[in-house]
Amino acid sequence: MAHICRIWHDSRSVYGARKVWHSLQREGRKVARCTVERLMRQMGLKGVIRGRK
Repeated sequence: MAHICRIWHDSRSVYGARKVWHSLQREGRKVARCTVERLMRQMGLKGVIRGRK
């Protein structure tokens, strides 16, 4: 959870679960995307939605 929170804050609270998951993969941390989604939901973290009406 600490790594997810750090990545999310470093991205200026813009990254959603998919990009946070990709960043974790780049750092070599093997975690399922659904786990990242669930933990972000628990912590109340959301990415920015662009281009949707």
